Amino acid sequence: MIDLKFSYNWNKKLDCRAFTTIRLYQPAKHYRGQSVRILLKENFIAEGMLHDVSAFYLNQMNTYMAWIDTGYSVEEAQAIIRKMYPKVDFEQQRLALLLIVKEETKKALPQELFSQA
Repeated sequence: MIDLKFSYNWNKKLDCRAFTTIRLYQPAKHYRGQSVRILLKENFIAEGMLHDVSAFYLNQMNTYMAWIDTGYSVEEAQAIIRKMYPKVDFEQQRLALLLIVKEETKKALPQELFSQA
């Protein structure tokens, strides 16, 4: 199990059952099935599982990644990442888009989703 630490709840994603996070890619830590502890400013939020991993270079970031993960445009999200990691050479270092699913009890689907009008 690894700790996923957040200093800020970007786009209020930690309030969701599933969310993404962009991290410096570390294949030994970032793999499907990895258990995670989700922490916001050292406060425990939940446990979860790394459901999927997509490695990419910063210049490959697209609008879906940027807006869903951070709530900012590609250009703004890239600037934020460069500011967070000022010494990283993003021509060499890949990033990872991690899909995290919180562990929680399964809820029944609302039956009105399946009722016919």
